[in-house]
Amino acid sequence: MANSAHGNAVNHTANDSDNSQYTVSSRLEIAKILSAIMRQNALITASPSEGSFFLTTIHSIDQDNNTLLLSCGREEPQIEQVLQKQRLLCSTALDKVKIEFVCEGISTVGAGAEMSFRMPLPRSLLRLQRREYFRAHVPMLTKIQCVISPLQADPSLPAEIELAVHDISSGGIAVITPATLFTPAMGTEYNVVIGLPGTPGVRAKIQARNAFMVTLPNGKVTQRSGFAFVNPSENVLAMIQRYIMNLERTRRQNSLDR
Repeated sequence: MANSAHGNAVNHTANDSDNSQYTVSSRLEIAKILSAIMRQNALITASPSEGSFFLTTIHSIDQDNNTLLLSCGREEPQIEQVLQKQRLLCSTALDKVKIEFVCEGISTVGAGAEMSFRMPLPRSLLRLQRREYFRAHVPMLTKIQCVISPLQADPSLPAEIELAVHDISSGGIAVITPATLFTPAMGTEYNVVIGLPGTPGVRAKIQARNAFMVTLPNGKVTQRSGFAFVNPSENVLAMIQRYIMNLERTRRQNSLDR
């Protein structure tokens, strides 16, 4: 299975030149991809600043005038923040391929429920479609916790935040992050200790790549955030691969025993 919930392991940051081979710069191709996202009414995670994001959708695309409209909701402080920052880091998925782009030169158009953010089409976007990482869902009966901490002391965050791991791969982890407890800042790096069975805890550095609202099996709606490993050591990768292999072996055995 492709790793679509969280980004691939990164060497530095989300905007690094390492992603150059995945960058789309053709204006026609960018418009085509954004149009497909609009047709699917895909939710987009938009982040105007660290620790702040909201969900939006593409309202319309005007290639002739090089204009993109994003829905902006009715939250006045959110609208004011976007207009002040004049920058949105946007992340979504199209056919299980992760799409990232940055919007600038932002204004508003319309009023009330019809108000939208208006901006030029992004000059480029990232289409991260590498498939080398198998993503394993953590079973409900054998939950895995992780402890995330900021790289530097942050008075707005607890020193350590314990969260449930939703899935894991050699590229990163997806974590249940209730908004009332922790909202990761997109592109920001954190320390993490993952409590994999049979290990003293897998220690690594991760980078926040996306956040989505999801519905859990119990019907509860919560936030799920994707993190990519940053320069993971061979030892870390080996422990993760061992866990995934054991998990799949157990699943196959349980299937045969039914």
